[in-house]
Amino acid sequence: MQATLVTWNLKGSAAPDISGVVAHLRATGADLVALQEVQWHQARAIARALGARGHRWGFKHWPVRTWPEGMAVIGVTAPVHVRTRALSHRWRLWSWRRRIVQVATVGEHGAAFTLVNVHLTPHGQVELRAVETSTVLAVTAGGTGPVVVAGDLNERPAADVHTLFTAAGLRDAWRVRHGDEAPGAVPSGERPPDRGATNWKGWRAGTGRAPSQRLDYVYVSASIDVVDVRTPDPDDEGFAGFARLSDHLPVTAVLAVTTPVASSSGETGRPSPGS
Repeated sequence: MQATLVTWNLKGSAAPDISGVVAHLRATGADLVALQEVQWHQARAIARALGARGHRWGFKHWPVRTWPEGMAVIGVTAPVHVRTRALSHRWRLWSWRRRIVQVATVGEHGAAFTLVNVHLTPHGQVELRAVETSTVLAVTAGGTGPVVVAGDLNERPAADVHTLFTAAGLRDAWRVRHGDEAPGAVPSGERPPDRGATNWKGWRAGTGRAPSQRLDYVYVSASIDVVDVRTPDPDDEGFAGFARLSDHLPVTAVLAVTTPVASSSGETGRPSPGS
């Protein structure tokens, strides 16, 4: 089974243009969408506009002065069954620091896989991110079939959380397709922009600067082939429109998922490619 997944931190509190979001998701041919920082009515509007087979929004926190925010998994062409649980600050329902994770079973009839939608704690809280990552990995261990973890990890490449994902047998889809980071020419003492950068530091809507930080990732288990991974390129026509939508760029991953196929006797046979 081949599936196109788009993960995107939408910064819903900044009221992104939903029609622009939908236009990009349609252009990518998204089968699955994992959204972070999205309000419930935004997620519903996107799902309806895409004619999705199903979606589930998960409550993260309620800032009181505006609509509650959360995360969403949208099954555009495939059914999704989604559970949401807290990662940290479980009872601080009003605080932006509260973090959640969504675990979705994608597909049915013996051809399912697990999609985990995640948004880790930001800023310098390295130890808390590590704890949240360990919880995410414990959740994936109980998932169905192959595993895809997608979302905003709030860490640049080579940080400690990536070591945890790698130790759990998951692979960074971007690195699978594009290789390791290559150092660039920058002033002494400054870190070069990340290849495949997805986030503007100090973003202002409509900025003309290119993003510099890769914070958004797709991780996959061994039985998933990474056909393609891409983000909008600053040299692309129309790129400026993305800088008006959110402080993050979408990441699109085309994945070939190998899932267990049940035999006529009801037993599960060797994994084989789906159709």
